[in-house]
Amino acid sequence: MNPDHYSTCIPLKLRRCAMLHVRQVVAALRKASRVLSLFLFCVPAVVTYEETCAAAERLFFVAPSGNDSWSGTLATANTSRTDGPFTTLARAREAVRECRSAGIPAGVRVRKGLYEFERSFCLDARDSGTKEHPVFWSAYDNEEVRCVGGRTVTGFKKLTDPALVQRLAAEASGNVLVADLRAQGISDVGVIPRRLNLYFKGARMPVARYPNSGWLQIAEVPFDESSILNPGDKKVIKSGHPAGRHSGRFRYDGDRPSTWKPGPDIWMHGYWVWDWRDEYQRVARIDTSARMVYPAEPHHHYGYEQGQRYYFLNVFEELDSPGEWVLDETSGLLYFWSPAPMADGDASVSLLTEPMVLLDGTSHITISGFTFEGSRASAVKIRGGSDNLVAGCVIRNIDNDTSIIIDGGERNGVLSCDIYDVGSTGIRITGGDRRTLTPAGNFAVNNHITRYGRIVQSFNGAIFVQGVGNRIAHNKIHDAPFSGIQYYGNDHVIEFNDIFDIAHESGDVGGINTGADYADQGTVIRYNYIHDSHGRGEGGIRAIYLDLPGSNTTIFGNVIVNVDIGVFFNSGRDNIVANNIFVNCHPSVNIYIWPHMFYFLPGGPWKIYEKLQDIRFKEPPYSERYPKLPAYLDSADLGMPYGHSVVNNIRTGGTWLDLSEELDFAHVKVERNLVADSMLYVKTRKWTPDYDPYHIGYAGAFRSGDSTMRATFVAMGNVIADPGFVDIALRDFRLKEDSPAWKLGFQRIPLEEIGLFVDAYRKTR
Repeated sequence: MNPDHYSTCIPLKLRRCAMLHVRQVVAALRKASRVLSLFLFCVPAVVTYEETCAAAERLFFVAPSGNDSWSGTLATANTSRTDGPFTTLARAREAVRECRSAGIPAGVRVRKGLYEFERSFCLDARDSGTKEHPVFWSAYDNEEVRCVGGRTVTGFKKLTDPALVQRLAAEASGNVLVADLRAQGISDVGVIPRRLNLYFKGARMPVARYPNSGWLQIAEVPFDESSILNPGDKKVIKSGHPAGRHSGRFRYDGDRPSTWKPGPDIWMHGYWVWDWRDEYQRVARIDTSARMVYPAEPHHHYGYEQGQRYYFLNVFEELDSPGEWVLDETSGLLYFWSPAPMADGDASVSLLTEPMVLLDGTSHITISGFTFEGSRASAVKIRGGSDNLVAGCVIRNIDNDTSIIIDGGERNGVLSCDIYDVGSTGIRITGGDRRTLTPAGNFAVNNHITRYGRIVQSFNGAIFVQGVGNRIAHNKIHDAPFSGIQYYGNDHVIEFNDIFDIAHESGDVGGINTGADYADQGTVIRYNYIHDSHGRGEGGIRAIYLDLPGSNTTIFGNVIVNVDIGVFFNSGRDNIVANNIFVNCHPSVNIYIWPHMFYFLPGGPWKIYEKLQDIRFKEPPYSERYPKLPAYLDSADLGMPYGHSVVNNIRTGGTWLDLSEELDFAHVKVERNLVADSMLYVKTRKWTPDYDPYHIGYAGAFRSGDSTMRATFVAMGNVIADPGFVDIALRDFRLKEDSPAWKLGFQRIPLEEIGLFVDAYRKTR
């Protein structure tokens, strides 16, 4: 019998008898699963519908062919079509509330079909379940339920206006269609990058751009001393002046813009000064005789710099490839070269600017099995409350906001979801009280997140976590322009994640990264596999990146393979790097001194001093939980990266250590490591204003053949030998029984547990 029919097919007394036994079995299984989760995969104890279906006294159904005047208790309409499912989620919500107010457990099953959201569907405290009887809003019997935050666009006609046709390239002539959005009631188009996007058969279409792929480079940034709009970053000298200095214009190469008709709809996207910060800029005007672009205000915060990357977009004349489109924001006309014959329903635009589903102060609600797509804002947002779950959902084609947001509350989570082709961050989690260091226990576990950051690239990782005591585990993260996991706050656990093929378009980023606050302490980063990623531009990618001044973090049992830099510390303190495997990293561990002490002083750019004062870092609970923290600002060696431990690690290929030239082994504990190759240690020169980031200077390089350095390493208990992997060529990083690492105290890494796992919501890894 299908469990979705259970509550309507069995008499009440028999159901209650059956429920008693089912509850006893489920309770025992849940207890066992909690114990196993502590020792095996650390999976949160999550209740599924299958565990509680016998306890669901009342089920309601929703279908596109339903009727809100029906009872909603039938999955399909009866033969006389006098009763059947509801047609709206709102009517189902009303029915569940009636049951809950009467003390009757209830849930909702949604049938396959398309559900368009013109506004948020909101659940609040009235819709909450209980620990014993959570409320499930689920797709019926694994059917595809498509929740769409946009609208179908119709009325496309062949472009025939001679004045416009003659502006197109010859290959586009006769292929471009036009639709009037305003005539269809679509007026809120937004502004790039938060503008609507066009989808064709469920795929986001590219905005017409030049060049069609890759980037242009800024040829020159001329400036007048009398009209400087941004003085630039005096710490870094590029092209003979502070990086980013400009007077509101830059020069381009070539003559391509001379073929365009000027207008207010041309935009640019670029990494204007740094390879870790992109931004969209509207074009105010182009002087084709001087080959000069004048970006519209507000200008990019960091300015513009010669040699940096950008491209033009939303240029009508560049509508020269199938799939491209252009929007005339003034008239509301959308021009599109359809990549295939157009049929009704093929084209749609994203419209909704608020979450499709909002759980506001709810508890014990599970949203599962839905597909969310085609919206400008989030698919699901959980605000406060506790024990809410988004599970087994597909989130795709979410434009400009985080796909799933957990904003506070306790034990709220995202489990076993697939998130892909999204414009920004995949999952954003906050929660916990930083003043009291009270953990939230919110989580993102067993999610597959790929092709994220497709529109807004920088500072949009797969997962962002902030607060105290949250958990990010068993996620598979790959194919993206920026970082993997960004975290801020205290006492998080980041474990068993598989992160690879990221940082396509950025440099100076991390696979897992944090920074900007001394008080962000206590996080554990363990058993992650970070591999095969190389950043673009200066800095590359650091697999685990504790930026200024990340401190008191435990990095244990990770496997880091084929990345630019393995672990990077920027003037933090008291971090532990232990029991990790590094393969082909350059270097494996890099400890750097930030040379600008004013960052640590009152009024510094990142407010490091003020953040410590704000959380009263010399008082409990901070002074008790992190006893070394109270001395950080009192130290005579302010900003120096002292107290780090690098112990029991294995390294083969690349370079082992890179320390700033002011550091030595009295400040950094380097013991009982196994190093396979000749390059043991380099010392990097301090970053000064004339530092060239493309040609790093070394104060010294020390190889295993250097007898003095070799003796120094061995005296600290380190070993220079082959690690003895089972098969490094096949990525089998298990150690043979005779590996010398075991004698050094190396502990087995549970490689088989890293990444996705099978559960009630994910059927395959």
